Amino acid sequence: MSLSGLFILLAAMPVFGTGIFQPLADTTEADTLVVQENNTTTQIEYHDLAEFIDGIINTQRRGNRLSGVTVSVVQNDSLIFARGYGMADIEQERPILPDSTFFRIGSVSKTYTWTAIMMLAEEGLLDLDTDVNQYLNEVEVEEAFGEPITLRHLMSHRAGFEDTIRLFAVADDDPRSLSEVLSEHQPKRVFPPGERTSYSNWGSALAAQIVEDISGTPYKTFLQEQILDPLKLNYTILDLPDEMSSEKRKNLAGGYKKGQGALNQQNFMQIGAYWPAGGMAATATDMARWMKFHLNGGELDGVRLLSEEVHQEMWTRAYNDRPHGADVSHGFQDIPYRGLRLLGHAGGTAAFLTNMILVPELNLGVFISQNSAESYQPVMQFPNLVIDHIRGESYQPFLLEESDTDELDELAGTYLNNRRVFSTFAAVMGLASAATLTPISNQSLTLSSMGEETYYVQVPDQPDLFEDASGQRLSVIRNDRGSVIALADGMGVHTMERVGFFKNPNTFMIAFGLSVLLSITTLLGGWRRFGRENSPGFSSRIAGFISFLASLSVFLFVAAVITLAASFAGFDLSQMADNYPSASMFFTHYAGWLTAIMSVIMLGGLWPAWTDAGWPLLRRLHFTVYALVLIFFASQLWQWRIIGAAVV
Repeated sequence: MSLSGLFILLAAMPVFGTGIFQPLADTTEADTLVVQENNTTTQIEYHDLAEFIDGIINTQRRGNRLSGVTVSVVQNDSLIFARGYGMADIEQERPILPDSTFFRIGSVSKTYTWTAIMMLAEEGLLDLDTDVNQYLNEVEVEEAFGEPITLRHLMSHRAGFEDTIRLFAVADDDPRSLSEVLSEHQPKRVFPPGERTSYSNWGSALAAQIVEDISGTPYKTFLQEQILDPLKLNYTILDLPDEMSSEKRKNLAGGYKKGQGALNQQNFMQIGAYWPAGGMAATATDMARWMKFHLNGGELDGVRLLSEEVHQEMWTRAYNDRPHGADVSHGFQDIPYRGLRLLGHAGGTAAFLTNMILVPELNLGVFISQNSAESYQPVMQFPNLVIDHIRGESYQPFLLEESDTDELDELAGTYLNNRRVFSTFAAVMGLASAATLTPISNQSLTLSSMGEETYYVQVPDQPDLFEDASGQRLSVIRNDRGSVIALADGMGVHTMERVGFFKNPNTFMIAFGLSVLLSITTLLGGWRRFGRENSPGFSSRIAGFISFLASLSVFLFVAAVITLAASFAGFDLSQMADNYPSASMFFTHYAGWLTAIMSVIMLGGLWPAWTDAGWPLLRRLHFTVYALVLIFFASQLWQWRIIGAAVV
């Protein structure tokens, strides 16, 4: 939803809905934001920025039904703006205060892991290019592709792991240690190290285990004593909600989700020992200090944890295969935006969404978090809107231009997000990750995914780089022969692999649809012939019975898919620890096996159908086509790991 021209200026009102607005003059360290860019100096007064931000947040809160939002902005080593909007607890009418209300920051927690890694590397305790197995005591990364995985791979999200959602099925009170769950849940390596970017929570948690094993102290202790305490990050919490002291817990914002036109309480996401990958909480003002630390090159208030050289290395890309597109710089999302370089990280849990963006050229940092995870627009759009306002930019949609597409036709096709499961039943979720690229002209294309289309225009003098109207870039990845094999999105942490016919989700849907259609016609044909055939022979009865059972197996699979879809429709990430894997997953798995078995039996039934059944030619052809379609459908069930894989 575009927000241009829709800012609702309510900063002068002491109360808006259930929240209060306060300028927090006691925590604001500067009244003016000074930006120097292209030999031009721009000054923006505090009240101008405050009114602008209030307008954005108030509009987003109404448009997305958000209970609460917390924001902070830093620039030139000063806290420029910090404000809370709405309620941390609606029932208790507890407002959000930016210097005391804790928000769970999700994967922004990983930036502390990567900082810890760089600190140990600077001390000479770690080498970013050494096999990580040399640093691990109880976990061992399995061999694959004849190449080891290094910390630089992990920090670039290029270790080649498939995704795993089992992290979210570990309860907060699970007694297993991080090393135990890492060993039990190790994902399959599906790409050679360095080849593809694919975001990995497991890989990030593995890095935290390395910090623990090398430092000889628990990871939580290392963060507290080596990072939080020296930087005086006194309002950053490493404890999970049920582990917090009563004082901290009462200041933790509650989570909310939409329900029946109002809001319902949203339970906190549970990840147990995997908390380093996304379990931290902090106030907006503490996050402001964290941003200042990194904008200052590893120093805050005279305390230096990283040398400028090492911090510069941290913000240097390890790979250069898309220098003008989005990528990852040692754990930080590295995003080109309208001539600027944005570094930061986003994060999400069942009840919170967060974004932290740093702009070194402007010495600017923007943090935002909301206590609802149902709409990404507020947290993803807000930093860019602030940047545009500071620079005097405005949003302008592209005008569609259609013409010959010869120059971009080679890009057309279906692409699958590489951040997915490949080896277990959860691979079926990849059916929803398809994106279709369609050239519109020789300079523009659209990318369609999950019912939404994004229009991109080619960046001048960059034939494999495209940009949408909001400034997000899409990069084309080619192999050594120059063939298009993948795309990289504008977040920097995902790539999409180009797929052929057999791996295309549309192929699965076609095979599924044909199986259902032929099952229906088989049953209708049997119903039409019932009582009309005179003493059918044994072979005829056998072949007919086989086709009847095959049809029933397909309809049983349809019922299983409906049950599975219904369970996902009401899916609550916070409840995974108690409900994963679900009964509907096992139902679909075994129904798929039954259909696959019947497809083989159908293939065997071709012999009596053609040699001794006494059927007319049309019925024999129908039986043959049905058998072949079921065999192909069974191969698709295997391809998408509905059968032939563990149900996790």
